[in-house]
Amino acid sequence: MLFLLPAFALALPLIVVAAPTNNTAPPESVIEDAKQLAVESVTPLSSAEVDGSIPYGLFAAAAYCSPESRDSWQCKSCQADPIKDFQMYKGGGDGSEVQYWYVGWWPSHNSVIVGRQGTDLTKIEAVLTDATFLPVTLPSDQFPGSPLLAAAHAGFLASHTRSAADILSAVKDVLAQRNATQILVIGHSLGAALAVLDGLYLQIQLGSAVNVIIKGFGGPRVGNDVFADFVNEKCYPRYYLASDTQLVKNILTPMGYGITVRDKIT
Repeated sequence: MLFLLPAFALALPLIVVAAPTNNTAPPESVIEDAKQLAVESVTPLSSAEVDGSIPYGLFAAAAYCSPESRDSWQCKSCQADPIKDFQMYKGGGDGSEVQYWYVGWWPSHNSVIVGRQGTDLTKIEAVLTDATFLPVTLPSDQFPGSPLLAAAHAGFLASHTRSAADILSAVKDVLAQRNATQILVIGHSLGAALAVLDGLYLQIQLGSAVNVIIKGFGGPRVGNDVFADFVNEKCYPRYYLASDTQLVKNILTPMGYGITVRDKIT
């Protein structure tokens, strides 16, 4: 199933969704919440746009590979032509309590890559991460300067925290060795949610000397409107490819979550 991820993610209808206009009183039901969401546009991707997104889908798929095949960059997704030149630096996670992640160098695009695994439904810890809906404030040590009212999904934030320091250390190493300034953070599903948190975290921790771009596939909402605005302020440009079929997205909305970043599909 993993090798189908890029095509599957890109084949779904993509939509741009506005956040609920009032986050202070979460709707009583998913149906009521749906009334508060406005679909601004439905824009099919051109062939060129699909082709241009395939490498990022492959990087997202590679995050699901076993640590052995990922670290040697020998899994099927890893060996696809668009990303075959990628050079692994460090990987981590156990695929359960800590989602798989990897950091490396993409020579053809002069970019540091951070890949994040999505939910593995066979691992109960990963499922519980998705299910921990409670919105919590951002920890000031990881996200200094964040607005007081910015809140994020507790499960996503806890999962991010378990590997954030290791990822930051690995990214710093690659940046120094390659004299690089661009970081691409990529993920699918839960991995896309973690990519948003990683992107914000890395941009804040590393400052204006780097440009962090978030590329998420089929990701759920991560935080409230204040959080979304904060991400938009810190991480731009960013590309968040979302479909209207995401289960976690539909569940989270009644809890008062806004769209994490404004979807950009052109």
